[in-house]
Amino acid sequence: MSYFPTEDRDGTIIITLTNGERNTLHPALLEEGIAALQTLAKNPPENGIVLTGAGEHFTCGMDTKIAATLDKTGQKQAAAAIDAFAAALHRLPCAVVVALNGNTIGAGGIMALAADWIVAAQGDYKIGLPEAKAGLPFPPVPQAILDHWLDPVWRRRLALSSHLLTPIEALSAGLADELADPAQLLDKAVACAQELAAQPGFKACKRQLRAKANAEIDAILAS
Repeated sequence: MSYFPTEDRDGTIIITLTNGERNTLHPALLEEGIAALQTLAKNPPENGIVLTGAGEHFTCGMDTKIAATLDKTGQKQAAAAIDAFAAALHRLPCAVVVALNGNTIGAGGIMALAADWIVAAQGDYKIGLPEAKAGLPFPPVPQAILDHWLDPVWRRRLALSSHLLTPIEALSAGLADELADPAQLLDKAVACAQELAAQPGFKACKRQLRAKANAEIDAILAS
């Protein structure tokens, strides 16, 4: 069973992060995701990509039970996998929309910031970056994504306080671009991806917009 099953909806590829009740992340899952994203980067779908989570959560971040069993080598490998996954998502040349269907915690927030547009379902759930509370400092690539795509004031507030936001609050913070009825979330996200992709200059503008961030990410991964 894949952690990242896909569906083709009118030329838009929907990727659904699928791992138990909370869609937590671990090294094997991340490695599968890296391979899937790199494959899509080589042959990007013309109508873009939508990334969402299965069930009631987008992702609750790293699997703390698995993380607790890792020795120093395993911890380094896990951090490298997070870096490579975030880089692969950020580098996708096509339109990428995330559809936040529930709790979006830690690495989930980084995944959202790596996308071109964030559609969040209306509802009673949280979005945030509680790495300080979890005792897990940001790896270098997620930190670069934060530095480039989250307003400095909100970056300070969220990274240092571990405060979690409601979907409405996330709109003000830049961790969501629009809200959608949960029943219409995927339809809205697909429509957004297709609207972005339909612009003649979208890929060129995205390439320009991300050039500095991608160069920084390339330097991190090469070091």
